[in-house]
Amino acid sequence: MGGTTVNQRQRLPGLCVTGTDTGVGKTAVAVALVRRLAACGVPVGVYKPVASGTSADDRHGDPWRLWEAAGRRLTVAAVCPQVFRAAVAPAEAARAEGRAVDDALLRSGIDVWRRVSDVVVVEGAGGLCSPLSDTTLVADVARDLGHPVVIVDDSRLGCIGRTLATVHAARALGLVVAAVVLSEVTPPPAGEARAAAVDDPRRIAAAGREFLAARLAPLPVLRLAHGAAAIEPESDWVALCRPAPVPTDSAGGQR
Repeated sequence: MGGTTVNQRQRLPGLCVTGTDTGVGKTAVAVALVRRLAACGVPVGVYKPVASGTSADDRHGDPWRLWEAAGRRLTVAAVCPQVFRAAVAPAEAARAEGRAVDDALLRSGIDVWRRVSDVVVVEGAGGLCSPLSDTTLVADVARDLGHPVVIVDDSRLGCIGRTLATVHAARALGLVVAAVVLSEVTPPPAGEARAAAVDDPRRIAAAGREFLAARLAPLPVLRLAHGAAAIEPESDWVALCRPAPVPTDSAGGQR
């Protein structure tokens, strides 16, 4: 953790884990991040403003995975107070149940965690600009909570373009980007010959990380290997929870 300490009374804003799209490994990254903070003795809260395609008792769903990673603090309902069964956009899933997404609760549901945690890790739904309701995007919640964002993409072809576009969009929306993580969603290919293939996710991740690290420096560009418990290389996540000024170019615009 790079020597950063957090005393019992300190309240850090936390991090919002978002992605370039749905299915890019956000929950795996959030779980690894939460476990790392908890292992360092940091009281960490976990919050997902809304989830669809799952249920409150789904032990394989994102809310349960986050709750388990945080050591089963509070309740699964506190992790995600708005859950809808249909695997479509939250607003549509809510309408299918004769309900509506509560916009105020998207933002206020985190309060219970802020009272008992030093850091709160928030996981969005879908990509950075995905709608959580008819009027609220993931980016809106991240901005209103004051959290730096961790941008996740799958380490497959196109990761460089998707990641750069999302980083630029986040900064254009006034968000601070804390880190980028390439998550290896699919397992590595079997066999030595297959492992040398150009579409091996590990090769793509390595090349993508190298390019993105050079392009986005000094932004950390990290990796979560398939099935791994830890994000590499080890980073000072407590320090990254603190907002920093958004980088600007020589003309004064965000970059």
